[in-house]
Amino acid sequence: MTQTEIYLNDLQSPILETFKPIFKSIEKFYATCYLIIKNEHVLSQEQPELWEEKIKTVQWFKDKIERKLNDNNLNGKDIVADIASDYFQDYVHYKERDFKMTNEEFISYIKQIQSLP
Repeated sequence: MTQTEIYLNDLQSPILETFKPIFKSIEKFYATCYLIIKNEHVLSQEQPELWEEKIKTVQWFKDKIERKLNDNNLNGKDIVADIASDYFQDYVHYKERDFKMTNEEFISYIKQIQSLP
């Protein structure tokens, strides 16, 4: 468990309150943010067709998460940056995390984030 995950577990109640209709656990919140950041990095590395537009979409989701955290008196920018730092630490050490989350589950969380006010 990373320092960020420990910190988030300590903040579990406020974060889950922020995303009450979406995440049932802090682990799912962390995994979803981590995978959003990973997708942004992979898109920038591989540069598939329309990658710039796809990155804008991924960044929109990151911003939405940050704003929702900020709305609940949490520092969204720092929380998302800490999760990004965890991802990049894993990346440079060739560590592949398995969150036991299916693609369908991840997409479900993304769709629910999209529908947040």
